[in-house]
Amino acid sequence: MTTICKADYYYGALLSALVNEGLAPALFEKENDNRQIYEVSTNKASYIIYTKYHTTPSGSKDFTWSFSFSDNEIEEITKIHQRNKEKTLIFAFICGQKQLSDYNQVIAIVYWDEFLECVDIEKEQVRGTARLSVKAVKGSPWLRIYGSKRADMLDGKDNTIRIERSRLSSL
Repeated sequence: MTTICKADYYYGALLSALVNEGLAPALFEKENDNRQIYEVSTNKASYIIYTKYHTTPSGSKDFTWSFSFSDNEIEEITKIHQRNKEKTLIFAFICGQKQLSDYNQVIAIVYWDEFLECVDIEKEQVRGTARLSVKAVKGSPWLRIYGSKRADMLDGKDNTIRIERSRLSSL
């Protein structure tokens, strides 16, 4: 008998979204439930998608999900990026919540350069655990990302990177 774990629901949401866009993802690597890596080819490019999910956002009106990365994960991400030059490494952050509604469940697609702006993989700045946060503002077509390398506010102004909510469909 196959056991279904909680992670299967969230990674399944990403797979469903990819298939609904006409893509055929292949599991690239799975070591544990903390993350999964998929390989996808479109008519535009070939991608490796590093995927993580989180189900407990902070905030009551606007939701923020924080994804932390261990030293081993940062090392793994760096190796994947270096070894697969012919494929574009992107990140899919599955932002869920226990009480489902349409606006508080999102998949944030983050490109490599944006990831590097948010997460200090070189550990030049010692500010705790490597982290990337995704903020969903209700009613906005944009998601906002920031992290351990990039503060969300700087001198009282928004310092986040804005990314399209519908970015998955542009792959």
